[in-house]
This record gives sequence, C-alpha cells and structure tokens, in this order.
Amino acid sequence: MKVRLMLAFSVVLLLFVVDAKPVESTSNQGKSSPTTNVEKEWNEEPLKPFKRVTITNETEELYLCHFNTTDKNICLPDFDEWKSIHAAWHFQEKSVNNTLGQSIFRYLDKHSHSRQQCDKSPTTCDWCRIGKDVEDYLKLLMDKVAELCSLFTTNQLVHTGSSAEKTNIFRASEFDHLAILKYFNQSPSDPNEINYTGSDPVVLKYANGPVNASELLNLFRKCISEAVELVQNDILSSPKIVLGRTGVTIYLIHGGRNPLEPMKISVDLSLGVKAAQQPPEIWFMKNNSNNDVILVPQRPDAGSQWRPTYPTLERDMLLTADASVGRVYQLLKFLAALHHNKDNLEREIPRKSNLTSYVLKTCLFSYMRLNYRLEDAAWFAKDALQHAVGVLEYFPLNATEMTSFFFKDRIEFNITLESKQAATEIMSMLNRINL
Repeated sequence: MKVRLMLAFSVVLLLFVVDAKPVESTSNQGKSSPTTNVEKEWNEEPLKPFKRVTITNETEELYLCHFNTTDKNICLPDFDEWKSIHAAWHFQEKSVNNTLGQSIFRYLDKHSHSRQQCDKSPTTCDWCRIGKDVEDYLKLLMDKVAELCSLFTTNQLVHTGSSAEKTNIFRASEFDHLAILKYFNQSPSDPNEINYTGSDPVVLKYANGPVNASELLNLFRKCISEAVELVQNDILSSPKIVLGRTGVTIYLIHGGRNPLEPMKISVDLSLGVKAAQQPPEIWFMKNNSNNDVILVPQRPDAGSQWRPTYPTLERDMLLTADASVGRVYQLLKFLAALHHNKDNLEREIPRKSNLTSYVLKTCLFSYMRLNYRLEDAAWFAKDALQHAVGVLEYFPLNATEMTSFFFKDRIEFNITLESKQAATEIMSMLNRINL
C-alpha cells in the first residue's frame, strides 16, 4: 500500500510533461546541471563515522587501500611498477626508449581484461567471475524493483560498456548494465519521446502524454533505494545509490573469495526503451541484426526528450574486431589515467580521466573506419603505439565540441582545455618512444 500511494502521487508528475527540475549528473564530460533540493539532500546525507584503517604489513596493503578508498576512486595494482612507469613517463628528461613501452604493455598484460583468457576459461577470469556476480545481483534487484513499481518491469537486462567489451583495465571494479523497460514504447509522433503502454490502472489514470525522463529517473532511484534493502546477497553488500544522467550508480563491496580480496565496485544501471529504427550497417560486421537502437534519457533536465543510442552495437563492434584493437583501446585508457595523475603519487586514483573512455572509443571507431578490415591481418603488437597516435589524431583539438560517431549532427561532448592538453601531450610522448 505504501508503494502504491507513492506511485499514485509520482505518476501525476511523471506522465505529464512538466518543467523538469535538473538533477546532478555523475558524468564529468557533458554540460553540468544545477542540483535539485532532493538530490542535494541525498548527496549531503551524513556518512556514518568510521576509523580509517592503517597498513600493518605489505600483504594487506592493497586490501586496505580498497577499504579506505572513496567511491569515485580506484586502487592501483602493482603500485611499485606503476610508480616506475609514472616516473619514466612524466619526469624522464632524456629521450625515451622502447623500455617504457615494454613496461606499459607488461603492466597491461597483468592488469587488464584479456579476451583470450576469459574466452578460454571464464571461471578463472576475475573480470568474468565478478561480472557474473554483478549480473546475478542485478537480476534479483530488478525483480524486486518491479514488485515495488510495475513501471520498472524489464524485458531484458543488457550488459554494456567496457566490462562487456572486455576492455577494462586495472581491476574488475566497474560495470554497466541497461534495463530495457517493458511497458514503454517509442512515441509514433516524436521519435525522441516515449509513451506508457502498460495496463496499471493507477498509471493509466494519468497516462495521457509523453513520459518525463527527469521524474522517471527520480522515481527509479527511490525504488532502487528501497529494493537494495530487501535483496540480500552474500557476495555484494553495503550498497550506496547515486542518481546519474541515464539511471543510477550503485556502489558496492564485492566480498571476494578470501578475507584479503574485498573491494569497492561501481555499477551504472541505466534505463532504456527499445526504439523502432534499426542501427546502421558496420563495414566489418556481416550481421548486426541482433543489435537494437535504445532510447535513454537525453539528460536529467530535458523534460520528455530521450536520445537514441547503440550500446550493444558498440559492444559487438569491439568484440567482433580482433583482440588487438581492444588492446589499443586499453592502452589509450591507461595513458589517459597516467596523464591525469601526473601530480598524484598515491595508490588511489580517480576512476575518470580528462580523456574519458567514451571519447577515446569515439576516436577509435573513427580511426577504424579507414584502418581496420576484418579480413585483414590483426594489428601487430609492435604497431600498437602508432595506432594509439592515429586514434588520438581524431580528437578535435581545434573544436569546442565533439559529435557522435553514429550521429554526425549530434553533439556528444564538450571539449575542455584539459582534455585537449591531455591528447596533445600523450601524442607527443608516444612519438618520442622508440620501438
């Protein structure tokens, strides 16, 4: 009854297009929006006091770093090796030789998601194993959310992003999933709006217009926050919910298999609605009919506007391409993190860099259009650094905005001075490395 009353109150705002109050985005690349009172209150909720644990011996160092780190940061594995690479990259005055390149790839060999390993033995791959734990948890969570509010009944839970593309680096600590809503369809009158198609009598009483994305996101956060208290899991615990641009971010503790393995992970859970149109043809993919166009909220303050995306197509482009392409993408993400943390000599670094993963992926796809064919030989490992330079050359250094790879008339990112500086300096450094 409590949830029913909440739903009846919420759908009045939800299903009528009103002036949506902007909410804070967790993205660091797009335009920022003011924070609503509700979100401000949520983010400023006082944290329970805890005593920061200190290191007692070398064996416990990484575990304690995971325990002490903030939600938006990660802990680096093999910190001594990272420090050596960091010093050589940022502070070596003489010409750089191939030793640095070899050190970077040796680090990535040990601390990035390997397609070859997980395809051969997914049960022994930490990235796949933790990803399966997250997926199982999210299925239970979304079932509980649907019980609380039928609006969030899903047709499908889709694994997307770097964890699905098998291009993560450092640790298996970030996961992206997309909840495809069952009772919503693309509006026949406006392809950037969605309508309710379910039969809930409470919703139908007010459902006479396009859905307000901002209000739907706020209601989703409330339902997720209630559901996590009702879903118990032996492996994933201590959930913390933060509202994002297209859904919520859930921060969790993954318990691991022994006392020294627990670490903090983040799960981005977005809302999506299947669109009627088909995705574009991709030059090196024989069949992409299994990929859907998914509508996601345009941004929290855009009222009823939703935007088309191709999350499964992006995933399958990288999984269809040779693993050497994904390795170049991992290299670029590593270098972006290395540059971003020039003045940070701590083991704990931010999850996000000035050059975001999605910006780098957009540049990678543009580079692949002219430099990759499935029938050709794989990119040679010895050419990876040159390919990385080629990818960064597609970064728009002389522009203030960057368009989508798939939608040339759609602005995807605002280009900052910091990101321009990062791209320029990384290319300069790569050109100095002798292979």
